[in-house]
Amino acid sequence: MLLAAIDIGSNAVRLFFSNVFELNGEIIVEKASLVRIPLRLGEEVFKKGKISGAKADALVKTMKALRLLMDVVEPEAYRACATAAMREAQNREALVKRIRREAGIDLEVIDGLEE
Repeated sequence: MLLAAIDIGSNAVRLFFSNVFELNGEIIVEKASLVRIPLRLGEEVFKKGKISGAKADALVKTMKALRLLMDVVEPEAYRACATAAMREAQNREALVKRIRREAGIDLEVIDGLEE
């Protein structure tokens, strides 16, 4: 089966497609493709405490593009997670809602332990 994962990190946003299958009783994960967009969200968040309007716009555009890629590739499921930069951003909730509304992606901001 084909699965997708989106990782919004401090330096880049990544979309990872993987083929997952069982072989001799073991779960095997093989990389199908990877897209990396270097947005550098952490630069602003760790200095100013929030993501600027321009970076937020770039993030939303990136998420729309990733949504289109997933629509074409059609993974059976996906998970989208954001880590430290989004976790620390004062405006994270508004951005999560905007991404859901404009890109159609449900985004989880995960804690450091799960990260």
